[in-house]
Amino acid sequence: MSAAVRVQRVLTTTPLARQHERGLAGTLTRRVPAVPWKAFERSKYPEAALALAAVAQTKLALGEYGAVDLFAHIASSMALLGVPFDLVAAAARTPADEIRHADYAMRAAKMLSDKDVTISIDAEDLRKRWEKPVDQEHLDMLMLEICAIGETLSCALLSACKERATDPVMHAVFAGIVADEVHHARLGWYYLAWRAPQWTRAEKQRVADRGGFVLTKMEKQFWHGRDAVPGARKGARALGVLESKGQRETVKDVMENEIVPGLDAIGLGASHAWRVRERAH
Repeated sequence: MSAAVRVQRVLTTTPLARQHERGLAGTLTRRVPAVPWKAFERSKYPEAALALAAVAQTKLALGEYGAVDLFAHIASSMALLGVPFDLVAAAARTPADEIRHADYAMRAAKMLSDKDVTISIDAEDLRKRWEKPVDQEHLDMLMLEICAIGETLSCALLSACKERATDPVMHAVFAGIVADEVHHARLGWYYLAWRAPQWTRAEKQRVADRGGFVLTKMEKQFWHGRDAVPGARKGARALGVLESKGQRETVKDVMENEIVPGLDAIGLGASHAWRVRERAH
């Protein structure tokens, strides 16, 4: 016989609770920025720049499409574990954001490459991830790695792409995605702010160990961006392609000014892991 989970209407003490209440009152609206697709002029850019940007958008589409499944399961797991309503509500909204991002990216990839774009997902591999029920500690790890660290990093990288993108269509694409990624990252931090006081010493150590492991791999994982050939660099930048130097600077900045201090603030000792990270050369 399965154990019942007692659910009460509880909200966190984070700003997310106030946002949730505004949503219930009908005073919270999040406008989706319009993308001026018809304004794109392919002839302005070298083919090498267009091809590089198309690959970047196809990869982005794949990641965002996979995130639909990921966040749907996170929201479901939160509900089954009796997590506060404001956290569940925010997580439940996220899959809709992610499929919109995938749509943006696939449409942009088609626009850039001037041909239909297809992505391939390993559905069986995604199913295996959820073969076992998600318990509270597994959820803690997901929210740490996927939301607090992953979405904060994603927000920073996509913001760097947006800053580079002078093309009005690509700038609007990045702006639309970043506007949502900010909320996804905050979901992770608000979840951790709610959970951290409840951890036993052993639980806290296991979360810290996982976070530390992720941080030690971060520099090497993001060391190489997408570097255009000399004649296409200006065009690639205008299309929002993030080169290696800029990517390295962005990762270092967000790690040292947002992610590591944030994890340190909840007692996870992230600065120690960042100091001994695997270096890239």
